[in-house]
Amino acid sequence: MEINAVFEGGGVRGIALAGAAAGALDAGYTFHRTVGTSAGALVAALLAAGYNASELEEQVAGMDWPGLLDPVPVAKVPAIGDHLALLLYRGVNRTKRIEAVWRKMLVRKGIRTFGDLPHGALEVIATDLTHGAGVAFPHCLSGYGIDPDTFSVARSLVMSAAVPFLFTPVTLFDTIAQEQVVFSDGAMAANYPIGVVSHDRPVFGFRLVPDGDSHIHQRISGPYSLARAVLVSGIRARYSLPRTIEGADVVVDVPVRDDLDFSLPSHEAHEVFTRARLSARHQFELQRIA
Repeated sequence: MEINAVFEGGGVRGIALAGAAAGALDAGYTFHRTVGTSAGALVAALLAAGYNASELEEQVAGMDWPGLLDPVPVAKVPAIGDHLALLLYRGVNRTKRIEAVWRKMLVRKGIRTFGDLPHGALEVIATDLTHGAGVAFPHCLSGYGIDPDTFSVARSLVMSAAVPFLFTPVTLFDTIAQEQVVFSDGAMAANYPIGVVSHDRPVFGFRLVPDGDSHIHQRISGPYSLARAVLVSGIRARYSLPRTIEGADVVVDVPVRDDLDFSLPSHEAHEVFTRARLSARHQFELQRIA
């Protein structure tokens, strides 16, 4: 059965989203159109490119997640490095490594630009900081004077996943206005972009939910710790209150814990992936979705 899917953003624990997607593939579903924000966009792109369940586990759960962080030079200065990075670079880490890793995975499936994908197969949500607007790539690219078919899918993904302060913003040259436009995490525009997805197939919404005791206590002692606390709270606080489930035919709850901890070891990444995969399978069995 072909479905359209929406993937919520949620930091490094997008590993769980990949696990839930694998659970859907295990249950016999295939992804016709995918929409994602931030980590959800990273997963959505792999599905649009044709990755199967075993490939998702190998590539996503088996990834060197700590190695994706690429600190700007001044971030390594003892004691004040993170603060200097925010001041001078507007973020602590560059996005080049993430972009390179996803570009390599997409190229394995013959995908470089949006023109290599079936029309409408993927929508990536980002936030245009320059104009204070949410955008969906590829179809919004023409508004910047860019041919969508020629634009790098991997570049759009880091534009969506550049979490403020943790990563430096990504720029794009607007050939119409003749100016550099700054982009950052799509979660600021639409973390669960259900309004963007096409309804020409059943819509499955993959949403992150707390897994077990998710209580945290954040020590705030300076600019960087404050920025991190704002980010973590922005991601986690939405789990604390009821959220709408309107707009999707099926809502898949994806269990998740920490959101911004890139230091998780390989065995833990596999555990996160497997837990979400089994949870998705169980939900499909309970609902007996045909």
